[in-house]
Amino acid sequence: MTNFKELRTQNISEGVLSHTYRETQPLIDLTSPALTMVNNFTQKDPLRAHYETTIVDALKQITSQHTGFILVIDDQEKLLGIASSADLQSSKVMILAQRLNISRAEISLRHVMTPLSHLTGVSMQSLSYACVGDALQTMEQAGVMFLLVTSVHNEICGLISAREIAKTLQIPVHISPIAHSFSEVMEHIEHPH
Repeated sequence: MTNFKELRTQNISEGVLSHTYRETQPLIDLTSPALTMVNNFTQKDPLRAHYETTIVDALKQITSQHTGFILVIDDQEKLLGIASSADLQSSKVMILAQRLNISRAEISLRHVMTPLSHLTGVSMQSLSYACVGDALQTMEQAGVMFLLVTSVHNEICGLISAREIAKTLQIPVHISPIAHSFSEVMEHIEHPH
């Protein structure tokens, strides 16, 4: 260890524990910049799972990563859709299991995900001029729980979650999904949320 130098030490017998430093977060409300609620994939890699991953395994991953969603991908890592932790734990899972005549443990992400075709995108540039309330209004009008955020090259580079907004602002969010087929209309009539 001849390449290193010894640090100067000090007596700590009278040492007092310092207060923990907490970075004060500015209060976020509906008028705050929308960018404050973006899960930016260029800053933090989002949780991903193959579409055949069971909802049980996906929920374990979501819980261990402390996130509210998982991106569903195919064999080529192409984005197919999104599943939220709420989707994986909803009563729809048991209804789906009965309808498919399989056990809950056999249900995979492809069964419960919101497909990319049913999601809405907004450019990062548009969000830079918007507030949280604008993003929430957009989600309510589109009937989606997520807004995908796109870069200037039209790549999906992040998302905003309605549930995350509700949790952060401690407000209720009432988003009614828009049915894309007759069977979805019937499903929402039989089993609303």
